[in-house]
Amino acid sequence: MNQATSYLSVNLLRVMIRVLFGRGELERRFMTIRRLTAVREGAETLHFMVFILLLLLVGGLASAQDAVREWTDAEGRKVRAALMGFKDEATVQLRLEDGRIVDYPVGKLSTADAAYAREQGGKALGGSAVDWQNPKVSPDFVVRGLRRQNVPGFISTKSGWEWQLKSVEAKLEYKGSADRAPASVTAYFYDRAGKLIEQFDTPPKRQDKDRKFVTTPEFFPKGKTVEVYYPITDFHETSGLATVLVVFGSGNEFTAATMPKTSFEFLDFAEKAKLFPDWNPQEGGSPIVSDGGGGSKPDAASSSVDSLEIRRLREETHPYAIVFDGRYRSRMLCLTAEVRAKGTISPAPGTVKLYAFDAQGHQTAFRARPSTASLGGNSYVGAPKIADESWYPVFFALDGDLQVKYPTYLLVFQFGGKTTAMVKSSTGMTIEGLDFPEKAELKSAP
Repeated sequence: MNQATSYLSVNLLRVMIRVLFGRGELERRFMTIRRLTAVREGAETLHFMVFILLLLLVGGLASAQDAVREWTDAEGRKVRAALMGFKDEATVQLRLEDGRIVDYPVGKLSTADAAYAREQGGKALGGSAVDWQNPKVSPDFVVRGLRRQNVPGFISTKSGWEWQLKSVEAKLEYKGSADRAPASVTAYFYDRAGKLIEQFDTPPKRQDKDRKFVTTPEFFPKGKTVEVYYPITDFHETSGLATVLVVFGSGNEFTAATMPKTSFEFLDFAEKAKLFPDWNPQEGGSPIVSDGGGGSKPDAASSSVDSLEIRRLREETHPYAIVFDGRYRSRMLCLTAEVRAKGTISPAPGTVKLYAFDAQGHQTAFRARPSTASLGGNSYVGAPKIADESWYPVFFALDGDLQVKYPTYLLVFQFGGKTTAMVKSSTGMTIEGLDFPEKAELKSAP
């Protein structure tokens, strides 16, 4: 073999090893070949090196677990690595591109990647008898066309009615033997880790563009397609909405669909055992513990809140629409403030209440929750949904018994097992001089 041919052969081998196995494996595998071929000379060397390379190639591609792919964790961070297998049932082993092998908890992977790891690597542990990609669906109930779509008209949210809000659209159809059948439809919104953000036990109310109500039937006529919509709000986006599950049916007959298509293994929902009859809940298959009823729902108590804050408590004329005396009106007087929680936040609704007191400090008026108010355009707020450490605006319309101008107002904010309060008083009243139910929960007055 001449020098030029030998040089080209060596460099070709380097390139192929790097492409097949990554940079970290390059020198180790190449040196293995060089040692094995050190006793060979001439043209025979090239043939033998190619033979050794083919052996390494077969070994490297014999298992799909050795393929480098992009992995995403529950917080959206990404890394390229090859799946080596499972250290134990809760820990996956990944080989990074630099050759290092790391152990990583399956529970911290994204829902899709955790399912992929279980499917590929879990076979070495005996795997699962449940096919989590294919639920046992009822032929009588069909869910199709699951997609993001602006709702045609108005949809009811916890912040009020919103126009053409981006939503999840699902098309439902009953195909059973009866002329019509009762059925329920439930939607579950999950984050990247498979944690439940919000559950809709029934589709939200809708109105068409002419403000006529569009209702979801309790009994579904045979052969008729029924469209339902579930709003995607800023709260859902901030909470990391990644997967939507819609379940349709009744009794023991259900059909389910996800957007995007993913494994059901790490999703917790009430109908799971009916869709996967081979699943034994005692053996796992979901990182979230169900309450045995309507599924797990977001709970502020799961947050690790360090403190709550209130600022900018004041009276002002709201420039946009606000529910005032039961209907939307613009440029109405209201009491407004901003609230926030600091710490490790698990997205959930916060509670904000308003008390009014007369000059003697006697309670005269009360509101259990903020008014629904527009922030301009199609954005509305009501009771705050706390998703991070941002400031959230709240508005209380000064209508009804609040139309009397009181000297003292008290705002109470509760979230994550903590309570704080703020006073606005023209007579110098303080929290210590006022009586209200949450007072005992205050560790210190602001």
